[in-house]
Amino acid sequence: MSTGKAKALLIAVFIARGTSFLFSKTLLQTMAPMSILAVRFILSFLILAVVFFGKMKKCSRADLRGGLILGVLYTICMVFEMYGLRLVDTGVSALIENMAIVLVPIYVAVLTRTLPKRKTMLCAALAVTGVGFLSIAQSSVQGGGLGILLVSLAAMTYAACILATERVSRDGDPITIGILQLGTMGLLSLIASLIGGTFALPQTGQQWALLLLLVLVCSCFGFAFQPVGQKYVPAETAAVFTVVNPLTASVMGVTIAGETLSGSKLIGYLLILTALFLYNFKP
Repeated sequence: MSTGKAKALLIAVFIARGTSFLFSKTLLQTMAPMSILAVRFILSFLILAVVFFGKMKKCSRADLRGGLILGVLYTICMVFEMYGLRLVDTGVSALIENMAIVLVPIYVAVLTRTLPKRKTMLCAALAVTGVGFLSIAQSSVQGGGLGILLVSLAAMTYAACILATERVSRDGDPITIGILQLGTMGLLSLIASLIGGTFALPQTGQQWALLLLLVLVCSCFGFAFQPVGQKYVPAETAAVFTVVNPLTASVMGVTIAGETLSGSKLIGYLLILTALFLYNFKP
């Protein structure tokens, strides 16, 4: 595969992931959050387990341990995201959650007891200021403040997930770990929804269509093809393309879902996008 085709593939992957926020928010109008997560990730696990059956047969203890660890962490992240997404706009949720890219080096600095780079601190300051403007924009919406808090917690958890992924992938097969991670997420979500008495399968064609889009486009396509694209593209270049994710969610929220774009929200969008671009840009 040529570098140009690999870049196009990565952009398509991140666009696909960006659409998940709008699909999820639409489903949240008629389905409980934990039911959506349970059905989405159980189906994703089953499909990928069949596609990569050869790898699953060679599953090691390290793969199982890594899948369980990541599954628990990502389940917590997705719970924060889904409950926050019910209260704030899709673009706001996507932008705040992708702040995790900037939070990771700050976590590393804390763990290693070193000072973060000046560029990292600048990007973090821009991103936090952007969240402040988004909070002002959502203050008039009922539950908007709580939604901002929940999505911010999702970003913090997502950053921990990124660090944990790097750690557990050293000892096992990344694809097998990723599939087991999806299975763990589906199982934990199913248990939580059964305990809470909220579990229900989709009842309408629209619900099934949106869930299948989440499964096939956002989970399976994004999971299976990102490693393919990154094989031919430097990690620094791939990191720049991650900005496409929240940008896609923001554009879809305004153009398709009819979300309003106030002055404070626009400033918040620009500040966070600038932080992400600046942090990922490598001259």
